[in-house]
Parts: sequence; structure tokens; C-alpha cells
Amino acid sequence: MKTVIYYFSKTGHSKSYAESLASRINCEYFDYKKMKAKKMKEFDTILYVAPVHGNKICKVAKFLKLYKKIKDKNLFIVAVGMQPPDKERRQTIITVNLLDDYHIRLYELIGGFDANKLSWIVRKIMKIGLKSAIEKDPALKAQAGMINTIFDVPREYNDISGIEKIMDTIHRLERESKVV
Repeated sequence: MKTVIYYFSKTGHSKSYAESLASRINCEYFDYKKMKAKKMKEFDTILYVAPVHGNKICKVAKFLKLYKKIKDKNLFIVAVGMQPPDKERRQTIITVNLLDDYHIRLYELIGGFDANKLSWIVRKIMKIGLKSAIEKDPALKAQAGMINTIFDVPREYNDISGIEKIMDTIHRLERESKVV
């Protein structure tokens, strides 16, 4: 089975996962800007790895725009975010990104955060948003000090169990394709 990975990464965390998956699968990986239906048709399995912001998978519209031309492939979206995966959030991501209409496997991985890799305006907007959330939510007020350190200390996570789940599915699909 031929596999390819496309990714969008603003701060490097999604790219890091794309690289890790590519080395485990032994496949090529490319920036999402290189997604072209003609090239994608050469592969049996296609993964798209990107960050999630506000439950929206970044640049997923380009991937979904190509769906009709690649829908016969094994398609994966790997959503990289700051929160651990859970069923409620997963359903929200599916709804927000209109994934109900597509046959695509969705996986969530815990990413990282480095405010230094963001533009000053994005950092400012995020700080204002966090301040507002903390003021409105008593539970967050108690954790305000810890929450504010998110801007001071870069966070990097490597979700090995999440990667293994993706790998298990890819290996199962490979076995099934050999049987048919």
C-alpha cells in the first residue's frame, strides 16, 4: 500500500507528527500546499495532519475540496490540539468541520504550544481571550497563574499512544488489502 502525508503546521507541532508518522510508515510527507488530486490518486492511503484552533482544523477545506476525486482512498485527518482527545470534543470537531458528509477517519493528537512562534498580534489576542475566560469562569480563576504560564514556557507533547492507534489502523488496512 502506498501512503502519503500532507500537513499544515504553523508552529511546527503538526509537522513533527507528520515526520514521525512518515518515518514509521516509511512514506513521503509534504506541505499541504502540494496537495493535488492527480498526485494523490497515486496513493492508497492519504493522511492530512493539521492543528485544531477553536475546534476548526486548519486548512482542512483544501483537503475536503479534493474529496470527490480521492474518496476511494483510505483517508485520515489527524487533528493536533492542546486538549486530550475525548468523545464530546471529537463530535464537536466533526460538526464544526462538516466531516459528517465524508468517509474519513479522524484522529486527535495532543500537540504543543510555543507563543514565541506566533505573531505578536496573535499572542495579544490570545492573552485577551484567556483573561476574559478567566474572569468569567470561577474554576479558571483558581488556575489563572498556571494558565498564564502557557505564554512563558513552550509545551511539547508527543502522543505515542495516539500515533500507535493510527499505525494500528494503517497496518490493519494493509493486511485487509492483501486479502482482497
